[in-house]
Amino acid sequence: MLDVDCQKSLRAMTEQLLSPRSVVADFSVLWRNDEGISARLHGDYLDELACTAGTWLQEAVDQSVAGLPVDAWSAVLDELVGDITQHWLTVRDRVQWFTGRKELVGLVQSYVVSDDDKPLVLHGPPGIGKSSIIAKVAAEVLAALFFRSNLSFSLL
Repeated sequence: MLDVDCQKSLRAMTEQLLSPRSVVADFSVLWRNDEGISARLHGDYLDELACTAGTWLQEAVDQSVAGLPVDAWSAVLDELVGDITQHWLTVRDRVQWFTGRKELVGLVQSYVVSDDDKPLVLHGPPGIGKSSIIAKVAAEVLAALFFRSNLSFSLL
């Protein structure tokens, strides 16, 4: 159960971010107790669910951005540039000492440059290197894009 402050914050965010339309969708899905959800049996359902949730999230973001007053854009952009810079420095630090896991990096890199629009999920216990793998892939894909366009690029 959520504490009172958390409930108030969640209610305020819901009222601010969700449009007045219903956020309930009906889906048909074959459900078997012995197998749970499987990609084989539930692929269409999972695709429809992901598409619907993605559309709703995009609408919520678009609506929030459209509602920002003009004078708020400067602060938003400053914060965004700061976040991008921090991510860039984190990627640089993780990539500098990254070694091994070539097969997994190649698999993730292939997914990133593909036309696949399904979510990619890396999971595992803390400290196993999920963020480092994503940083390595991001750096390599970015470097490849710059190389193809004949621009100079250095992560270090």
